[in-house]
Amino acid sequence: MAEGWRRDFNFVWAGETASLVGTQVYQLAMPLTAVLTLDATPAQLGLLGALTFAPYVVLGLPVGVLVDRRQRRGVLILSSLGQALSIGAIPLLAALDLLTFGRLLALACAAGTARVFFTIAYRSYLPAIVPPEHLTGANSRLTASESVAEIGGPGLGGALVQLVGAPFALLVDAVSYLASALGFSAVRKREKAVLADPAPLRSQVTQGFRFTFSSAYLRATLGEAASYNLCWQIVLTILTLFAVKELDMSPGTLGVVLSVGAVGALLGAAFTDRLAHRVGLGRTLVIAAVIGDLAPLLLPVAHRGTWAAPLLAFAFFVQGFGITACNVHTMTIRQTVTPERLLGRTNAAYLFVALGMKPVGSLLGGWLGTHLGLRGALVVGTVGLLSTSLFLILSPLRTVRTLDSLRPEPPEEARTATPTSTP
Repeated sequence: MAEGWRRDFNFVWAGETASLVGTQVYQLAMPLTAVLTLDATPAQLGLLGALTFAPYVVLGLPVGVLVDRRQRRGVLILSSLGQALSIGAIPLLAALDLLTFGRLLALACAAGTARVFFTIAYRSYLPAIVPPEHLTGANSRLTASESVAEIGGPGLGGALVQLVGAPFALLVDAVSYLASALGFSAVRKREKAVLADPAPLRSQVTQGFRFTFSSAYLRATLGEAASYNLCWQIVLTILTLFAVKELDMSPGTLGVVLSVGAVGALLGAAFTDRLAHRVGLGRTLVIAAVIGDLAPLLLPVAHRGTWAAPLLAFAFFVQGFGITACNVHTMTIRQTVTPERLLGRTNAAYLFVALGMKPVGSLLGGWLGTHLGLRGALVVGTVGLLSTSLFLILSPLRTVRTLDSLRPEPPEEARTATPTSTP
């Protein structure tokens, strides 16, 4: 039995690792395609980022209910294929000299739509194939893979952009989603049978919000995540333009900087479980969040010259360590306190708020970059990050020592809701 879940998880892990590498290439090559190929302005970069994440706001809630009504493995396979097709169309259009900023926006939105289905189904799928006592370890491995991808992906992306051009580097991401689809296809364990829920869609969506906001634990982690995403997206929206225009960095150098910074994320994923056992879960969350919030303050003080790249790399290194160490535990907390039958709609409500801040941050970053300049926008975003850890500091989570001490806090409606799957 143990070997069975390990085999399935390893296939998922391998496919997701390939996808994560591709995603890192995408995150560097996509804005570089806009900047270097289409000469995008700060406002256009903000619009690109907003449309990438807008599907979470528009579709996230009903998708959460749909995920609870479907076998999640099938959703994951189809959404991976959808992302492969959407992203793969960009280099094809570039090769035909048909790529415009409008078409880039449309394809980014299409890929984001498929990603909504993938993200919500994926976060609800892991507990179906991994025993509860192994969830933290599984999340740590996946987070470690994300960190490894962050180390190798940007460097690979930067090199590919310089060798073949930004649009054609996106082929790596398209192929990686095919690997992800194959990984999920290889899973043998089938999920429990899904039963129809007679409750109206609005009622089921409300259950996800009600459960999320009734839990002091989820309120704290959601507040931290949403405010962090808002401020960090301001930074990310203009970071590529800032590095290329203000710091005179080549795509290859920028990729190396991000790769070196991602080593911190790998260390955060590797040591956060051990740190939590030593000092307690709550203290680990707070310490990690504060570290991750402070480091980006170095970004706006960077100036063109020899020390620009090392300074940015150090800032990303420390930020990656803190935020990754925090994220491993917040994801496990959410999976632990949420009943399985509510995972899809609760994840949808959670992501609706948390990721819904990203398009707002993108538009705000583009506006700030236009009116305050690139450095001024960085100052606003990085200073704003300082407030995000307060959600954890002022919550009951700061005194929690282990996952065993956490208990679900569902409202009465959630406890008596008609189950959407067999118990």
